[in-house]
Amino acid sequence: MRERDGRHARWDDHRELRRRQIVDAAIAVVEEAPPGAELRLQDVAARAGLVRTVVQRHFGGQVGLLRAVQADVLEQAFALITEPLDLNASLRQVTAQMVGTTIAWVDAHPRLHALIEREVGDGGPSELSRAIASYSLFLSGLVEQVAGLAGLRPTPLQAEEVRLLSVGIIGQVRVAVTGWREGEYREVSAARLRDLLASWIIAQIALQADRLGLHLDPEQPLVEAATNLADAPLTYVTGQ
Repeated sequence: MRERDGRHARWDDHRELRRRQIVDAAIAVVEEAPPGAELRLQDVAARAGLVRTVVQRHFGGQVGLLRAVQADVLEQAFALITEPLDLNASLRQVTAQMVGTTIAWVDAHPRLHALIEREVGDGGPSELSRAIASYSLFLSGLVEQVAGLAGLRPTPLQAEEVRLLSVGIIGQVRVAVTGWREGEYREVSAARLRDLLASWIIAQIALQADRLGLHLDPEQPLVEAATNLADAPLTYVTGQ
């Protein structure tokens, strides 16, 4: 029994390594191909030094491979954008950093960005929509983390409002950065786009805070801002 379990574990490790090899090869193919080029199994197999049937066996076909590559690219980009939050930084600094990292990644990887925006066409939810849902939870979690430092706890309605705000912010950044990458805003530099988006996002967050009766100073370190929130919670529910 243990010997069989060991064989299964070795096979699982081998399978994961092979899938990693294929996904890495696919990413390299996309980065080198003309913009908008189709991701073909034979090209990926050749880059990985494998035969096409091996790629097909691991991913079930072109759609499965495309989904796997999209999910992997999104996971890598998400990890880069959402690196650990520095609570000694201000809201403006944190926002500018996250937006700036997003813009820099899209600018450095235009073909991968186009790939994650591509519809798979199998009728299922896109990998991008799943990532957006996960990212909105991450952003709303940041708000709850700062509120928690002040001993505040949102009501279910307030939590859903923050989640909606997060979804709106993600959509705003996505559309603006995509348009910028495609050359719609030629006079706007990457730094200017970062500053504009960060300012708009901060304004939306501050407006939502005002609706809750909370004053939020975007220039204060988040730790200090949370302390100030604790001094005058009006419509927020306290955690006490």
